[in-house]
Amino acid sequence: MKPRERVCDMSLEDQRKWEEEQMQLSVDFSICQIDPSPFQLVEKTSLLKVHSLFSMVGVNHAYVTAIGKLVGVVGLKELRTAIEDANSGHLPAHNIETNSNGTVSVNDIKDHVENEHEIGALMAKDSKV
Repeated sequence: MKPRERVCDMSLEDQRKWEEEQMQLSVDFSICQIDPSPFQLVEKTSLLKVHSLFSMVGVNHAYVTAIGKLVGVVGLKELRTAIEDANSGHLPAHNIETNSNGTVSVNDIKDHVENEHEIGALMAKDSKV
């Protein structure tokens, strides 16, 4: 594979120096809107519960945490895609443990359920709620 053509008119050394200088600059967060209380989910929240919460609360994204650490972000678009994929059985193969209530957790959105038809039935049941 050919290396991509550089669009920078600096030498590699100048570019590295510039990048280091940029990394040392302070970031002005005053121009950013930061939500003081973002919507968050724990890592093992079931996919069905996430769907219900998104529907009831009307959020477009939620932060996924594990022991207080950010481990991911779930967006409404990805959630819809995961539900559609689970219903149609188009998720990548992967062994998943289900929760005690037999549902799939939010961190399994990119994973697959061994018994696709069972999850499809669960998703269909949830969408009727």
